[in-house]
Amino acid sequence: MAFQRTKRLTKRERKALAPPRPDPPAVPRPIGKGENEHIHCIACGRHLDPTEFDAPERSQWIRCAHGGAFAACTGCAPQAQSLLDEHDKSGQPVKAASAWH
Repeated sequence: MAFQRTKRLTKRERKALAPPRPDPPAVPRPIGKGENEHIHCIACGRHLDPTEFDAPERSQWIRCAHGGAFAACTGCAPQAQSLLDEHDKSGQPVKAASAWH
């Protein structure tokens, strides 16, 4: 009797049988740092220019425990940090102030 090989699956068949791959993890980026997006303080809602993040700093990026970055005026930083602390504890979206110019 001759030895017979078992049929091998093609690459396409193996791919169809394999479980779907998970999505790659999202890279955290500062919110509002896109090309056409406005940057606003999450505590007071004031419009922030990108130059305000340079020295001397009048604005800063504050990170939450989930890795998101949020803009805040230097004077509003303590209030912004308390908003992020609440966001970290509850898991709800940050209760940011409405934007104004």
